[in-house]
Amino acid sequence: MTTTRTILISGAGIAGPTLAYWLMRYGFEPTIVERAPAPRRGGYIIDFWGVGHAVAERMNLLQNLRERSYDPQEMRFVNSGSRPVSGFSFNVLRKALGDCYFSILRGDLAECIYESIDGKIEVIYGDSTVSLEQGSDGVEVGFEHACPRRFDLVIGADGLHSLVRRLVFGPDPQFTVYLGYGVAAFSADSYLPRD
Repeated sequence: MTTTRTILISGAGIAGPTLAYWLMRYGFEPTIVERAPAPRRGGYIIDFWGVGHAVAERMNLLQNLRERSYDPQEMRFVNSGSRPVSGFSFNVLRKALGDCYFSILRGDLAECIYESIDGKIEVIYGDSTVSLEQGSDGVEVGFEHACPRRFDLVIGADGLHSLVRRLVFGPDPQFTVYLGYGVAAFSADSYLPRD
């Protein structure tokens, strides 16, 4: 077993709390720092299957996740005139993945995962990492608001435009490649079929 014990995780979305759950389970002391002032809600609907489904099952989260799930019928790709140019029925996925597939809002998934660690680890909201100094005995972390602290390890789980990645590797543009696609999503209040 490693002597690494204190671990700072930047990001309280999906990856950060999931990682904190498993680290805590194996005897580590995770701390999460999140720049948002509270857990983030909302976000796109996502298809939930494969490794994510298997991990959620091991965390005993599937029943709670399924209660918040949606039943989409089809995916459509449209052109600039809003005319369908491609798409597929979700029955294809259901047939291929069986009971190990459903769709859920990103915020509902994050909330379920966060509930599994709530009150069990330190979570710092409304702050962010601004400097990382690697030393022989760990990483000295500077925060935007809190006093500096030392951790044995720092993990960036803070999304696409990661502050930790930027501090370690440099600005985002050198890693970004535009693929020519755009996505739009919206929520419709009181839409009971949830499809």
